[in-house]
Amino acid sequence: MKKYYKYIAMFTAVLMFNCEQDDSSSLSDYVGFELGPTKVIVEQDLTSTIEVMVYASEVSGSDRTYTVEVDEANSTLTSPYTLSTVTIPANTNEGSFLVTITDDETLNYYEADKTLMINFKGVEGLDFSSGYLVNVAEACPGIYATISITTDTWPEETSWELYDLSGTPTVIFSGGTYDGLADSTINTEVCLLAGSYGIVVLDSYGDGGSSYTVTNGSTVYVEPTTLTSGSSSSTFTVEL
Repeated sequence: MKKYYKYIAMFTAVLMFNCEQDDSSSLSDYVGFELGPTKVIVEQDLTSTIEVMVYASEVSGSDRTYTVEVDEANSTLTSPYTLSTVTIPANTNEGSFLVTITDDETLNYYEADKTLMINFKGVEGLDFSSGYLVNVAEACPGIYATISITTDTWPEETSWELYDLSGTPTVIFSGGTYDGLADSTINTEVCLLAGSYGIVVLDSYGDGGSSYTVTNGSTVYVEPTTLTSGSSSSTFTVEL
């Protein structure tokens, strides 16, 4: 029996030693991005630049430089961009690099955000953090309106469409359904120019229950409205 206790004690010591080695290796020679994601708003026909912070687990007596690159397979931005080299000055563990993005015809305020996934270019002997996500949008030339949908106990039945009524009614934004978000409020921000709009909220089962409103800060475009049937609609006007 004493022999078994001896083996158990040896096994436990080896296990603890390996765990200590793993913890040590995970914290040394490590370089990572600041917490993300972040969002860049680019004015029409102009260029925007942001600084992204980088942190190292070790302090060095000399400057250190690293290369970052875009993971094109996981990025949707096609507008021109540049990334500078990462520099961590001597005797510190903090550095940064610049991301510069230029607006062009492929970046439109009325479309979903474009994405830029940035990774470190590998260096032997170093551990790097996972990628850093930058969401990119063109600046809104109008106002940002918030469409708030409050679901009932059957959120998978609720959806909505926002129409531009300046000419032939055209759907410009939509949302839902909201599976797994029962009794929740979902806010969607949309960019609207001056003009007339209509919102239609649908309940696929036809018994209603969800509610909605459209606002811009303290301005209420559509008062809180609760569906009592399969659909509800409201119109409103935006003035700049």
